[in-house]
Amino acid sequence: MPTTLRTILAKLRRDRGLGWRLVTKRGLRYAGELVTARLRLRRVDVIGAHPRTLGTPRIVNDGRIEIGGHVLLRSLPVPVELVTGPGAILRVGRGVRVNYGTSINADRSVTIGDRVRIGPYAMIVDTDFHDPLDRESRQGARPVVIEDDVWIGAKASVLKGVRIGRGAIVGVGSVVTHDVPPFTIVGGVPARPMGTLDPRRFIVREAS
Repeated sequence: MPTTLRTILAKLRRDRGLGWRLVTKRGLRYAGELVTARLRLRRVDVIGAHPRTLGTPRIVNDGRIEIGGHVLLRSLPVPVELVTGPGAILRVGRGVRVNYGTSINADRSVTIGDRVRIGPYAMIVDTDFHDPLDRESRQGARPVVIEDDVWIGAKASVLKGVRIGRGAIVGVGSVVTHDVPPFTIVGGVPARPMGTLDPRRFIVREAS
């Protein structure tokens, strides 16, 4: 049995208690997202298994974009935007969810780990922005790294040179200008530590 069909059937079994009409609707929507994703992501260099797109993302790839398996880009009602400049690389890990209106710009390097959740209208950039033809802007680029299992709230901004540690949470509307330690909650403008999470209670949920 093809892997895509196995994935759809697994989701139908998971949701069978919701009633056949809702299960059928969800199954058809999921299948549609799988079928159209590779066409909508045709400008991406490497795509993992079972990508999904809801709506059509805006992709400007003058460098290299790699997207892991089981990634979902929600581009309704506003497209997700993925941009790389010449020689730049954008890597998105497995099981990542990117919400509508999010803009990710790499003029040098942006790396997003596995199972990261990114809220609506977030911005992740590795330069001060934002004319892609501005050589000085590209020369000032500093890599951004977002480690596994990070949550980034709606309308948050992650700026150049920042590393966000595993399991950290970035609050809604925050502007992250400095590194965030693992399992730390940050918020505000600029973002500051507001609390910590217990790594011993951390549960990794595999994407599907």
